[in-house]
Amino acid sequence: MEGNEPFDATWQQAELGQPMSFQRRFEQDFLPWIAKYDSVYHYGGTAAEAKAAWEARRTALHDHPITIGSLTIGPNQLDNATLQGMYNADLGWRSLASVLAALEHWGTATPAERQLVEKTFTNYLSPGFAADFFPVTCNDTPWNHDLNYWLRQSATDTKKYPLVGARELAYAATCASWPKSDAPHVKVTGKGLPPTLMLNSVHDPATYYEGALEAHKALNGSRLVTVTGGGDHGQYQNSNACVDSVVDAYLLKGRIPAHDMTCPSKPLPTPTG
Repeated sequence: MEGNEPFDATWQQAELGQPMSFQRRFEQDFLPWIAKYDSVYHYGGTAAEAKAAWEARRTALHDHPITIGSLTIGPNQLDNATLQGMYNADLGWRSLASVLAALEHWGTATPAERQLVEKTFTNYLSPGFAADFFPVTCNDTPWNHDLNYWLRQSATDTKKYPLVGARELAYAATCASWPKSDAPHVKVTGKGLPPTLMLNSVHDPATYYEGALEAHKALNGSRLVTVTGGGDHGQYQNSNACVDSVVDAYLLKGRIPAHDMTCPSKPLPTPTG
């Protein structure tokens, strides 16, 4: 099992935890990384300076959105592009950093930079994703159907976790309007199952590590492989030899570690070009 959620929790509880975990990934992992390469991206030499630059750009986009054809880039679009980049360092960080750098000199951005910005900000959740996501998320477990509650909750989370706090309302509002679910509560114990292998990184933004620990505790006989020092959402076949060897042994040969174990995260990406 990879990307674990606590079995005795609800999707509402999972949603309420994500503003914290995405903010943690952004502030503790990405911002120090982009600051390390200030000579490349010119976004500040410390994490604090990089965060200030991002917040200043967000404010600027609120006051003066950027228009590319039919595309308008405002603070909401900046939030979405940033959080999408948090899922995987190799796939997201270099392009996100290049986009952030380009926005800082938009008047003199090159055609290649403008093309990357346009591509990044038109990449959003598809209707197909929503059609799969919401019937499961809204129907499997109970939700608070008081929209005023979600207005208050998202306002509080936006102040504390600005990257994803407001997005929480968009997702929760859908489920708040969904018919109340009569799905039964199932207590998961792992009884009768062979030993289950579980895998999670400590800074996974989407399925945060705290939830994985709860799921591991509830699933009797499970083994948890913790990827330390990283936060990619999805670790298997993600160029981490330690992870791949453990999972391959489990899937192909039925071997499971005798105890919980850790794997170091793979090296962070370096700028290219």
